[in-house]
Amino acid sequence: MKGLIGRRAVFFLVVAIMCALLIPAAPAEFRWVNLVMIGIALFWTIMLAGEDLARRRARSRRRPPGVEHPG
Repeated sequence: MKGLIGRRAVFFLVVAIMCALLIPAAPAEFRWVNLVMIGIALFWTIMLAGEDLARRRARSRRRPPGVEHPG
């Protein structure tokens, strides 16, 4: 069974977590870079996860071959 979201979304989630963990180690004047990168990574995580879920939903709605459209 495949996971709920794809590898691309998981990658960006891991990037966001790593940026969050690096905030204490960053110099005070550059912490905004970590926060911006967290925002961008979370944006792509949400977009890619939504794409994966929409694609899975569309696949489940397809009719099997040979089934005609009612009507």
